[in-house]
Amino acid sequence: MKILSKKEKESQKNMDFTQNYEASSIKVLSGLEGVRARPAMYIGSTDISGFHHLLWEVLDNAVDEALAGYATEIIVTLHKDGSASCEDNGRGIPTDIHPEEGISALELVMTRLHAGAKFDHGVYKVSGGLHGVGVSVVNALSEWLIAEVYRDGKIFRQTYKRGIPDGPIQVVGETKKRGTLVRFKPDPEIFGNLEFDLEIVQKRIKELSYLNPEIKFYLIDERIGFFEKYHYKGGIVELVKALNAKKNPIHSKVIYISGEKENVKVEVAIQYNSSYTETLYSYVNNIHTKEGGTHVIGFRSALTKAINRYISDEKIPKQFKIKVEGEDVKDGLCAVISLKVPDPQFEGQTKMKLGNSEIKPIVESIVYEGLIKFLEENPSEAKKIIQKITIAAKAREASKKARELIRKKSEIEEFLVAGKLADCSEKDPEKRELFIVEGDSAGGSAKQARDRRFQAILPLRGKILNVEKANIEKMLSSEEIKSIIAALGAGIGPDNFNPEKCRYHKIIIMTDADIDGAHIRTLLLTFFYRQMPELIEKGWLFIAQPPLYRVVEGKKETYLKDDEELDKYILKRISEGVKAYFIKDSLKEKIEIKDFRNLFLTCAKLDRILLNLFKKNYPPQVILLLLKAGLNNLSFFEDLSKMESLAKDCQNLGFKISKIKPSDYNPKYYEFFIYSEKESFISTRIGPELILEKDYREAFKIFENLRPYVFYKLQIVYKDSIKVWENWIFYIGEFLQYLREEGRKGLFIQRYKGLGEMNSKQLWETTMDPKNRVLKKVSIYDAEKADELFSILMGEDVEPRKEFIYQHALEYRELDI
Repeated sequence: MKILSKKEKESQKNMDFTQNYEASSIKVLSGLEGVRARPAMYIGSTDISGFHHLLWEVLDNAVDEALAGYATEIIVTLHKDGSASCEDNGRGIPTDIHPEEGISALELVMTRLHAGAKFDHGVYKVSGGLHGVGVSVVNALSEWLIAEVYRDGKIFRQTYKRGIPDGPIQVVGETKKRGTLVRFKPDPEIFGNLEFDLEIVQKRIKELSYLNPEIKFYLIDERIGFFEKYHYKGGIVELVKALNAKKNPIHSKVIYISGEKENVKVEVAIQYNSSYTETLYSYVNNIHTKEGGTHVIGFRSALTKAINRYISDEKIPKQFKIKVEGEDVKDGLCAVISLKVPDPQFEGQTKMKLGNSEIKPIVESIVYEGLIKFLEENPSEAKKIIQKITIAAKAREASKKARELIRKKSEIEEFLVAGKLADCSEKDPEKRELFIVEGDSAGGSAKQARDRRFQAILPLRGKILNVEKANIEKMLSSEEIKSIIAALGAGIGPDNFNPEKCRYHKIIIMTDADIDGAHIRTLLLTFFYRQMPELIEKGWLFIAQPPLYRVVEGKKETYLKDDEELDKYILKRISEGVKAYFIKDSLKEKIEIKDFRNLFLTCAKLDRILLNLFKKNYPPQVILLLLKAGLNNLSFFEDLSKMESLAKDCQNLGFKISKIKPSDYNPKYYEFFIYSEKESFISTRIGPELILEKDYREAFKIFENLRPYVFYKLQIVYKDSIKVWENWIFYIGEFLQYLREEGRKGLFIQRYKGLGEMNSKQLWETTMDPKNRVLKKVSIYDAEKADELFSILMGEDVEPRKEFIYQHALEYRELDI
């Protein structure tokens, strides 16, 4: 064997490294293969957000056709087979052969990336989708897609499977309609078993209808018989009113400004409220620019300049003479900015931020002129706005010293010395964790339990300040809030907060599972949402999930996070000894349940959903009756004969008195009167909104798995006992309770309410050890809804909070009395 020299070894190594790397090694993904290989590059993700993004792409195309002046109506339909469709009454996608590509324009648009009419302003003056990848990406990520074009009196159709045409475009009929219909089913190979969510689609269409008052939108959900028209003639003025509805506006008239310069259309609506927080939504060509951009910078600059210009007037009283800064005009501001831009330059395919530098002066000019005009023509409204902004400016000056103190390193050192913050030794923020812990005793346990290398502990004494009701001056006088700000080291306030300076990239709120813990958690979430939302957006804020149960069996200890985990534990203990049967016709037909575990967990899940619905005043027996009758469509409530047959079902099932009649309150609502020996008397009124309840729709899906056995008896044989339930589906809680009680025998089960009930070892093993713990990441999925809820629950206005509590009190799941 030849012994290689060091040089020869190096040469051999290099040769081995490169010999299999040739031109043939380069993989070329043709057509739309690249989209299917890396879907997140095109739609952001393959979760519920990316799933709905497919529909937004098709919907945006229809809106662009309307913005060009060729369509007035758009119909979005969610179909029973899991597909969705969007139809407009525009010109219809061209179907003739493309001179260069040799295929129809329809097929070109549907199958080629960067193919579309939006690159040429002769076709679309403004558009959201300028990358030309929209509908072709939808096609690539769909199990199947059908495109129909109505033009020239004919119906043209082409079908596709996972982006590949089934054949050439065909003429399938005649029509007087015009426009385009695209129907597609997202591919389960990419998205799993996700479904279109009516609430999410409804929110987007409502948003588009505010931004485009000239378009009529229609939403149909065939799955439940839902139909609604959206047409807000007042446009973004109505949107601002809706956003401010529960925030106590300080002036009744919404400021509306519109103008056009250099083919850029600008619309702005403004109304101040009594809160200390800002609500600002910006859109470019109907796309929500969540991260703002040059249009938002121009708007803010104009607002500050206009206010300073107005208060400099000699007629304005001296108490309002103060230098206003950009930060001051944000307090209580509710505004919507909508632009139509011919050549928008977005940062990235997700289009979160506008980058066109020429847009800033255009917006600034139009908004400044419009604001000055409004303030001069509406002195009483102007006075209220100036008063609000002046108070904010004075509070800012008063809080400047407090903010400077917090920025000082010496103050952080004071916290360390005082024993508030127990820091960690790790220097890399990405590896550092900060636990914000309720109370000194729990804080002490956490300090003993933690891994000192990367886990820091900040105990809080008592409840922190509700920042929703406080200005920045009051907020910075709170010792607990100062502790949090100083520990994080990222500063505070619009001009001083910098998330990149945050000393921890995992901030974990750890509170008790009782009502006080929930309150402190809510106050902390309010603080982060209002003062440091960037930390939430970066995915750095978490909520610790201490286990709900400690189970001791002999010498073995097990921690279980919730009731579902406890059910699984109990089931595992008893499943080997259980025999279960479905019985029909007096033992003549007996079916052994082979997968008893699945039956138990399915019934337990249904039982939990029934409990949620009961908290909303829907009795389980009535819900089960409706599920058994197959109620999953709003039209059911228009058919009295179906309701009358339900009453007969009640009698057949052993309910002594059963009556269902149309309500005097509303003919589409029904009064249920049911009496049974076990459940006593039930009276309730149920209407179409039940079908819109997510819990009901989930219950319907689960019930369909149980439906084949609804007319059987259920027999459970365990150890020496035999139990039989007739009409068992109506008593699932009873047989589940029997099995749970049997499974609990011989166990010691402790239900935790507070962190203080655990010693440091238990706290580490269950809640702090990265290998075992469960953390909930805090995210802002629906910012508009979150903003509204924080305003209602934490704001100063009492009436909306009372109304909310009245409507939702029974839904609370962790009430500790």
